[in-house]
Amino acid sequence: MSDPRSDVPPDRSLSTPDADMPDWLRTDEDNPWRLALEGSGAGIWDWDLVTGQQTHSERWEKMLGYSGNELAGGYEAFAALVHPDDLERVDTAVSAYLDGSADRYAIDLRMRCKDGAWSWVVSRGMVVRRDAQGKPLRMLGTHTDINARKKAEAELLDLNAQLLENAQLLQTTLTSISQGILVLDAEMRIRRFNPRVCELLDVPISFLATRPTLQELGGFQRERGDFGADGALVEAHARGYVQTDGRAGAVPASYLRHTRAGAVLEVKTQILPDGGMVRTFADVTNYVRAEEARKRLDLLLDATQSLAEVGGWEVDMETDRVFWTEGVYRIFETSPQEYTPTTAMGTAERFFTPASMARIRDSYFNATNPSTAHDLELQAVTALGNHIWVHSKGTSVWRDGRPISRTSVLQNITERKQAQAALRETENLWKLALESTGDGVWDWNIPSGVENYSKRLLEMYGFEEGELRGRVATLDGRTHPDDLAQMEQDRRAHFDGLTPTYHNEHRILCKDGSWKWVLTRGMLISRDAQGKPLRMIGTHTDITERKNSEALILQQAFFDTLTGLPNRRMLRDRLEQEIKKSRRDDHVLAILFIDLDHFKEVNDTLGHDSGDRLLVEAARRIRDCVRESDTVARMGGDEFTVLVTELEDAKSLEPILQKILASLERVFQLGTEQVFVSASIGVTLYPLDAREIEDLLKNADQALYVAKGAGRNRYSFFTPALQEAAQTRARLANDLRTGLTDQQFRVVYQPIVELATDSVHKAEALIRWQHPTRGLVSPASFIPIAEASGLVVDIGEWVFQQAAQQVQTWRRTLHPDFQISVNKSPVQFHHDGVGRAPWALQLQVLGLPGSSIVVEITEGLLLDTSPSVAERLLELGDAGIQVSLDDFGTGYSSLSYLQKFDIDYLKIDQSFVRHLIPNSTDLALCKAIIVMAHELGMKVIAEGVETEQQRDLLAAAGCDYGQGYWFAKPMSAEDFGTFMAARTEKSHLG
Repeated sequence: MSDPRSDVPPDRSLSTPDADMPDWLRTDEDNPWRLALEGSGAGIWDWDLVTGQQTHSERWEKMLGYSGNELAGGYEAFAALVHPDDLERVDTAVSAYLDGSADRYAIDLRMRCKDGAWSWVVSRGMVVRRDAQGKPLRMLGTHTDINARKKAEAELLDLNAQLLENAQLLQTTLTSISQGILVLDAEMRIRRFNPRVCELLDVPISFLATRPTLQELGGFQRERGDFGADGALVEAHARGYVQTDGRAGAVPASYLRHTRAGAVLEVKTQILPDGGMVRTFADVTNYVRAEEARKRLDLLLDATQSLAEVGGWEVDMETDRVFWTEGVYRIFETSPQEYTPTTAMGTAERFFTPASMARIRDSYFNATNPSTAHDLELQAVTALGNHIWVHSKGTSVWRDGRPISRTSVLQNITERKQAQAALRETENLWKLALESTGDGVWDWNIPSGVENYSKRLLEMYGFEEGELRGRVATLDGRTHPDDLAQMEQDRRAHFDGLTPTYHNEHRILCKDGSWKWVLTRGMLISRDAQGKPLRMIGTHTDITERKNSEALILQQAFFDTLTGLPNRRMLRDRLEQEIKKSRRDDHVLAILFIDLDHFKEVNDTLGHDSGDRLLVEAARRIRDCVRESDTVARMGGDEFTVLVTELEDAKSLEPILQKILASLERVFQLGTEQVFVSASIGVTLYPLDAREIEDLLKNADQALYVAKGAGRNRYSFFTPALQEAAQTRARLANDLRTGLTDQQFRVVYQPIVELATDSVHKAEALIRWQHPTRGLVSPASFIPIAEASGLVVDIGEWVFQQAAQQVQTWRRTLHPDFQISVNKSPVQFHHDGVGRAPWALQLQVLGLPGSSIVVEITEGLLLDTSPSVAERLLELGDAGIQVSLDDFGTGYSSLSYLQKFDIDYLKIDQSFVRHLIPNSTDLALCKAIIVMAHELGMKVIAEGVETEQQRDLLAAAGCDYGQGYWFAKPMSAEDFGTFMAARTEKSHLG
């Protein structure tokens, strides 16, 4: 560290310290100014900047623990006492003052005391003499002890740090806890809150940040209807308090309230000593619902025990006391007032027969083989003298070779025993009855493996009596290898008690080498004491014809019935495979959406038959324009999709596009008529435009939209600019949001006619949108948008409510069993139970049974693996609401799903009905669907019936109901009433 006086020139004439010094700083002892300064507790220092000599007052040295004149003078001696961390700051401060860059010299520093400790001092000084050029020659100053101040500052810093830490901890706690918290002052103004309270109350943070009063918060909530009409969402005892913001009644310590979203909040309040309060909000929805479910379960359990005739019996062998539940009294036809259980054996002897008592005693006192579990079927005589059978099952606790307690569950199994006896007595009779149905009967002795076959069963497979060995392995060995695993699994499930009956479909090899499909059903009719199966009887039913029909239907699931082209499902499978190949081989894949221009005009002017011939020819021409390795699919209507694979680039695609346009421009000869159409093509490329299937299909659709909008008979490649089409659909989605509130929707009804009687007791509810500027918008246009945005949930709920109110009226005015079908989107199934009352409950409120409504679903819903879908379908069935499968045969038809879910109606799609003529493939398909549905216990509704011939063919095929323009178009409720009145009048006249 350099001496800061190094730039001061030497001046030997100033060696006398007091020369030219102001009187108040002279060192003579009788100087009153110096005495006063030292009396203040400060130490004085005098520094000759020329010689470096320093002198200190006695007080200056005593502050550091030295006696007077003990310390040497000089800047180096002073610097040696300064704390190393402070020395540079002192040097800088002195230099700044001496060169004039600082107007004063004052600094806090630490100096070493004589005992080695560090002492804080504040050093202040001033130049008292300068030379003729103004350079400083001498400084005088003071040192003041500031240890106490520094200690206080440190303590204050520690206190501030602790307060900051506590405040941060409190804020973190408030932010992290699951409860919402409001802290209010004595004037009931919100002083503090956490984010959780904003979530629970659905109140903006910005609003609470203004520190509103409790009254202002209550007003805000009431205006939104948070408390319900007249506070109905608040627990009764707190309702008055909440409605008046605390001005009426005492502050309730705790109460429950419901939110508009359906949650349940527990509100607790703690009054503070200053008159303020802390209010907490906890979401207890799950607890409240669980408690309600527990109460319902308790009631259900009581009812179940009563219906099942079950009771509990407990014996304490050490005190020889017996305890019964109410169920045991019911079983023995007595009551606690009429009979009190006494000792264990005495009570048992009162009711059980001697033979049963022997078994009971053996289970109690068989010390050589003590068992902790028992399972007995016993005979007893009730208090009224009735002979019954009971099943006793439970556990025993043994100690030192003797039982000390036993707990048993008793069930009255008298009816089961009687039924078993009756079954044995009538076994031969029902075997004969089964034979008369055309089924083959088998009787299996399970331990021995011997199986007896009826004559009819052998005939089903082309054998005579005695040709097949009567062993279970015989038919198992003739079962198709692909069916064996499932057959054995179903059989084991019945043996293990998982299914009430054995049920399986498999193929069996006939004598002539052919395979025959059979439905085998059976039931165990006896088990041994350990529950092992002993005997099983069942049947074989020939279902080969039904299986062939199913195979035909499944084929239709992959190919378009009109053109023979792959359908949408097959296209998607191939697209997935082609994308994998393109990714592997680094090739370009093109997706073409083709829409026939002016096709509707052909349909409208020449009829559907001509339109179908045009589609078949168009499909042939498109196939001829591409390679065999490419895929041409029909998406429905006049829409085709082409996958062109292994392209080098987009340019190599253009000749194919030109070829397709030219081919479809040529004249179509439809019988005696010649028609001209063209095509619009939308093109997207993988991987240039997108890599995901959905994105590619969306791009092709947008490109097709542009091609049609540009005048048709052309193709358009997808570009990012085509997003404008998506924006248009988004605007339509925005319009949908106001459609319900502005009452732009209306419901029309189309009658469903019972073909056998020509009566109408059913109708389908259909929605229509009368847009204020777009006019009548087709459901085909807005329902997909509503589903994508989730608005279909509110729209579907509104349609259901309209239909429920209408069926209530028509059951009163038209027919007591009138039924309305309501379409339910898969999106609605996933949102059921979210803040909305179940449909069954809404029907119950209207006084309607579940059978008044039929829910129509699509086949795609049945493929949804979400457990919520299955639960919703089961809930509908439990409520008596029937389910109809719409557009059957056009989508993802799967017979396994028909067996898995409880479906009441199949609706044959109009694409099968439209071309119905005698001896046609469509008629064969319709017949197959009808037979299959009836076999599965379902009824069939045919859609799109437009001609008398179609109606007659369907009726002859056994179809239950018809729907379509031949009977009536969809109409308003008022027109529907007129339609029904006209039919009634016509029937009376006839």
